[in-house]
Amino acid sequence: MPEASTFDHRPYRTRTSVLFAADAAKAVILRRGPRKHFHLIAWDLSTDTFDHGQWMKGNVMLCDLSPQGDKLLYFAEQHVKPLARSLQGLYEPLKQRPVRKTPRARRQHRKVPRYLRAWGGRRPNAPRELKDGWTAISTPPYFSALAIWPSIERWTGGGLFAAERDLVLLETEDGLTPIENVAMPVTWRIRSARDPASYRPCAYAPSASESPEHRRVASALSASGIEWVDWIDLRHFEDMLFAGDGRIFRLRRWRALSESTYLSAAEALIDLRDLSFHQLRAPSDAMRW
Repeated sequence: MPEASTFDHRPYRTRTSVLFAADAAKAVILRRGPRKHFHLIAWDLSTDTFDHGQWMKGNVMLCDLSPQGDKLLYFAEQHVKPLARSLQGLYEPLKQRPVRKTPRARRQHRKVPRYLRAWGGRRPNAPRELKDGWTAISTPPYFSALAIWPSIERWTGGGLFAAERDLVLLETEDGLTPIENVAMPVTWRIRSARDPASYRPCAYAPSASESPEHRRVASALSASGIEWVDWIDLRHFEDMLFAGDGRIFRLRRWRALSESTYLSAAEALIDLRDLSFHQLRAPSDAMRW
């Protein structure tokens, strides 16, 4: 039986989220810990091999993975001016921006700015100025961006793949012009999500509580020794994939097993707890569309 996390006295909790490609046996893992340290890992599901990529300090959210798993769309924030235009992926702070002291009541009841309430208008030739947040497209497992769309704080940002070369961004029309680190091919389509509810991500992002069955399995894993269950994938009838306490497991033929044996019968594919931040240059292959 894998070592129970009850006896794990590491100084921080390692958390993971994952995106499974729609049309390929590929996935991308986002590891977090400590706090604002994020690490990207590519997962080949056919061989259960993992390719470690870059790290970023700040706040990162996975948005979507292309159907073939070759391109990643993510949203990131750094509350100091980022070097996000760098092709090397060296995200280092420059100068701390002054913090405005806004009354608490005003922060809680902010309204959407008037210029964001209406969608439309002409698409300008110049991209927005890059400030604290941006949406980026990259080649996993690297954060180094092929193109960046600066956001307006959290009023805009994020998006999804409508198809392999079709991006739908949660941006106004004036925010669709990217900062191009690598010239974007004309075969790519970039458009604004005027009605975000009408679009669905291509990739599957599992959780531990999306259905009664997921919650039942999570409860069984917790009773067996997993303190924090991050996500559970039950789409495959014979195999269950799940993550907890900084590790990723595969449980084969799980429906024929007793709930009390889920953890002891599972194969630990990778342990992500003892990793540490380091800078890594993206290879030339990762900087191609």
